[in-house]
Amino acid sequence: MQLRLVEAAHILPVAATESIDDVRNGIALSPTYHRAFDSGLIYIDRNYIMKINHKKEEQLIKLNLNAGIQDFKSSLGKIHLPTDRRQWPYISFIKKANKFRRIS
Repeated sequence: MQLRLVEAAHILPVAATESIDDVRNGIALSPTYHRAFDSGLIYIDRNYIMKINHKKEEQLIKLNLNAGIQDFKSSLGKIHLPTDRRQWPYISFIKKANKFRRIS
């Protein structure tokens, strides 16, 4: 954070009618992962695990735009959660965000 290489990303995007500006609807991401998250290439599941969206990955492969995808995926996994559980992302926001981004 001190290098200012992280951004605050909404879990449920601002464009969604139920989105709010609240710590429980946010996650800190690098600009690259923020963009991947917003585009639906990656997502958070109900167990707070960041995963690749296989449909988007297949699209990149078909377009031959998948160079480096394995390295990109190697950083995915369980997200770091605050010690205070009251600040953890709401599962309801995660579910709505995945539906909004058409991730099954």
